[in-house]
Amino acid sequence: MQHLFRRAAVAVVLFDLRAAEALLKLPDAELGRLFKISLARVMGVATVLNLDRRSVRGQGAQLSSKIKRRAVRRMSPRKALVAEGKLLRAEILCDAWGITEQRLNKRVSAGRVFSVEVEAEQYYPAFFLANELDRKDLAKVVRRLDGLTGWSKWRFFTEPMEPLGGLTPLQAILRGDVKRVLRTAKAAAKQSQKLEKGNTLGTKRS
Repeated sequence: MQHLFRRAAVAVVLFDLRAAEALLKLPDAELGRLFKISLARVMGVATVLNLDRRSVRGQGAQLSSKIKRRAVRRMSPRKALVAEGKLLRAEILCDAWGITEQRLNKRVSAGRVFSVEVEAEQYYPAFFLANELDRKDLAKVVRRLDGLTGWSKWRFFTEPMEPLGGLTPLQAILRGDVKRVLRTAKAAAKQSQKLEKGNTLGTKRS
């Protein structure tokens, strides 16, 4: 852990010495809070770009993280998303947005944000914190997916799609192709409704 903080400190000093001096004046709790929020936002961008962190690490860093990667591989795929920082607890989103959990729940109820369940706990996609994505555009797409489960919405946003030229919806939104993503989301919601209706009819007949 120490080497991570050391690298972060070196990066700050090299990038902006005055900013580094300002950071030193912050209370420890505030500095930790800001760092955690920044880290969560970076993980959101990594999710949008579908970055493989192993591919951007140096050889030394790759060797030092072998044990950690093995531990992640032993987890369930959903738990691994939490370990990788792609799914966040509610308090991190609330802290980053400066809102209460009650207000976050209202956004979920309004269809602007969604959560997924991992081992009986609710987590939120880190891509909601990516500054590179327009929050209103994201909310429009989430609303268009009304009726889908949280995990179905997650797969929609993060998996490449042929109608989007092989891009994920997140990547298409990043490029400004929101209208095409909305059309794709509408089609996905309709397909889900058809499947659900078919399953319901099949259950009644049996």
